[in-house]
Amino acid sequence: MEIKEFYTNYHDRIIDKRLKSEYKLRRYAHEMQYNDFVEYIKPGMKVLDAGCGEGVLSFMIAEKGAVVIGCDISKLNIEKCKSLNNIFKFSSNVKFIVSDLENLPFKDGEFDLVVSSHVLEHLPDFDKGLKEIMRVTKNKAVIAIPTILNLCSFVQVGTGCFWLKGKRSLLALPYGFLKTIFALVSLNEGVNEGYAGQKDLNHIFRFPWILPKKVKKLGYKINKQKASALCLPYFEFLLPLIKIIDRFKNFKIVNNFGYGTTYEVKKTLTR
Repeated sequence: MEIKEFYTNYHDRIIDKRLKSEYKLRRYAHEMQYNDFVEYIKPGMKVLDAGCGEGVLSFMIAEKGAVVIGCDISKLNIEKCKSLNNIFKFSSNVKFIVSDLENLPFKDGEFDLVVSSHVLEHLPDFDKGLKEIMRVTKNKAVIAIPTILNLCSFVQVGTGCFWLKGKRSLLALPYGFLKTIFALVSLNEGVNEGYAGQKDLNHIFRFPWILPKKVKKLGYKINKQKASALCLPYFEFLLPLIKIIDRFKNFKIVNNFGYGTTYEVKKTLTR
């Protein structure tokens, strides 16, 4: 309850911090993540953006002709969503509500598609959030979570910032790598970075095979897996190279090494 109370009154400021970041690497990583979702959208679909933040993905989906509900536990995030829509009139096909992802106020199978971008890792109960997402979708969900087998991920869990050069960030890479090895041999799901400067908040960079195991346990299947972005840390001049590398992010084995992983989950029973 303490975690949920924190997020209820927490404003992410995703637009200012990430999409409008002065750092090209940070902007690129998040732009690539959103693009992975938009390719699934068809006009007329009813879509839930589960954990919508400031509504960026919801607006992008609505612009593709879908009817969208964006929900988030943060009252401040939802206020921002509504304010942006009133000012810029992004779409009449989108509305926003305050809602707890672990207890969604929707019927079983209500949505043609549920999307969730880097939200489950914040929840007190990851598995319960995953079950709720699959409960309210008819057949398919697209879920992205932070994953650990990427150099930028090592930097983040090593208490650095992958878009910044400096002594702290350079030391963060080997420190994050060692933490990852320890998590692997300890059979942990991943490494907790913490969030908003608070180490007791969940923000786990999981191993990329963890979510598929959870999905299989529920009786569903992963239809597609891709690396969100095959980022390299620190040096913006490497961005053209990163864009070339990202052409291969759908390939098997390679798709395990993203700064985040996007999964297409189907409700087709496997047992």
